[in-house]
Amino acid sequence: MWNVQNVSSNVEQFTEDLRSLLDGLKNKAAAGDSLRKFATRNTTAPDFQTLYALVQCTSDLSQQGCNNCLDYTFGILPQLGDLKKGGRVINTNCNFRYEIYLFYEATADAPPSTNTTTATGGNESNTSRTVIIAVVSSVVFVGVIIISIWVLLRKKMAKEKEETQPLSEPVEDIESAESLQYNFETIRVATDNFSEENKLGQGGFGSVYRGRLFNGQDIAVKRLSRGSGQGDLEFKNEVLLVAKLQHRNLVRLLGFWLEGNERLLVYDRIHSNCKS
Repeated sequence: MWNVQNVSSNVEQFTEDLRSLLDGLKNKAAAGDSLRKFATRNTTAPDFQTLYALVQCTSDLSQQGCNNCLDYTFGILPQLGDLKKGGRVINTNCNFRYEIYLFYEATADAPPSTNTTTATGGNESNTSRTVIIAVVSSVVFVGVIIISIWVLLRKKMAKEKEETQPLSEPVEDIESAESLQYNFETIRVATDNFSEENKLGQGGFGSVYRGRLFNGQDIAVKRLSRGSGQGDLEFKNEVLLVAKLQHRNLVRLLGFWLEGNERLLVYDRIHSNCKS
């Protein structure tokens, strides 16, 4: 969901300020304990504006899992085309929001106050807190229902799609492969629409392009040749197997994109010199 207003001036500075703000909040939220992975903060934006942001992960995620989830969710921003003055993205296990106005309770991320209050003041504070908790609980409950329906529909569609593919033996915990799937628009923007300037080389299995995600991470994208005849399930099994391989001499596989005949593999380009 996005603000209808575009950032019309100092776009690059606004983007840099927003990216710095979100990255800082991501690290703070990811470092939270098992009960709270949540952070809010504001910063000064161009044209005397104040930029507010909030990020959150579900408490079951590890620190690395929270980082990965937010990195993927932040990557949706470049898909907007013109940068908006505000917006929010709600993923299954994490979400974030930013605006040029204060949209959260100012004390949401502050330590508890040590000041004492009168009996009347305490009652008023408790009443306000009760109302806020009730409203937030209702919103969260509705959000969980919507997300659950969305997840069930996605699983049903994936199951129907897999049933049309040739039978094969799936590897254990194949559902975890879905967490490695990138958004095609994110990859397209990162590689400047697979431009020739970003092309690193070409081999028998396809072309390789360099790219950079919204969060600044350098990647190498292998665009596999079409018409290989390999089924979607076999491809996911292979991706999951390669992603589990960890070795200092191997380029780390970050994820993939799969739809129809389009198959993309996304690698970490920080410690690699991938040219074929």
